[in-house]
Order: sequence, then structure tokens, then C-alpha cells
Amino acid sequence: MWPIEARNAAIANSYFTAAINRVGTEHYEHEFTSGDGKPAHKDFGHFYGSSYVAAPDASRTPGLSRTRDGLLVAEIDLNLCRQIRDKWCFQMTSRLDMYAEELPKVIKPDFKPNVVHENSH
Repeated sequence: MWPIEARNAAIANSYFTAAINRVGTEHYEHEFTSGDGKPAHKDFGHFYGSSYVAAPDASRTPGLSRTRDGLLVAEIDLNLCRQIRDKWCFQMTSRLDMYAEELPKVIKPDFKPNVVHENSH
């Protein structure tokens, strides 16, 4: 998922995103299990690393290393944000007023979603 998370946010919101992550491995004093049936261990393995910059047109820079420190410098054209908004029209069709009306209802502790179940024959 890491290679596409920031890219998806950039596309959906018509802006540039930077996916920033650590490199190397972090070790812990006490062993733990990951619930995957493998023996207990003291680290998660390598961090995802691979920091990158994603653009609103779905392009992205190559990712940095997962194991070595690095510096990524990217030139971005902020005009691209407006160009993509005008071309793809995601925000034009959003229903922000509907979301604003529904959100207070669904965050209440007693909220019951209206679930539609299909009859199986």
C-alpha cells in the first residue's frame, strides 16, 4: 500500500503530497509476536522507507532507499493543481454540504447505520 497511499491522496485532492518514511530497522527490548504464526521477534524488519513526492496528475518521483538515508528534492508546479482540478472535476461533484450534514449524526455513540441486506434465494 505504501507506494500508492500518497499518490491516491494527491489525485483525490488535486494537490502534491510527500510520503515521508524512516529507513533502517528499529529494535525493541522485549520480544513480541505479529499474530502471523511466526516466532516472536524484537523488530518489525525494515521500515517502508521509499519516501517520494506524488503529483495531482498521478505522477510521482522515484522512491528513496529503504535502508539508506537520502534526500529527495522535487520541483513542483503549483499551477498543475488548478489544471487538474479543472480537467478532472473531482471537487466540482463533491457533496461537501451533504457530508457536513451527515457527519454529526454518524459520530454519535448511539449511531445505527442503515444496512441493506440482500435476500439470498
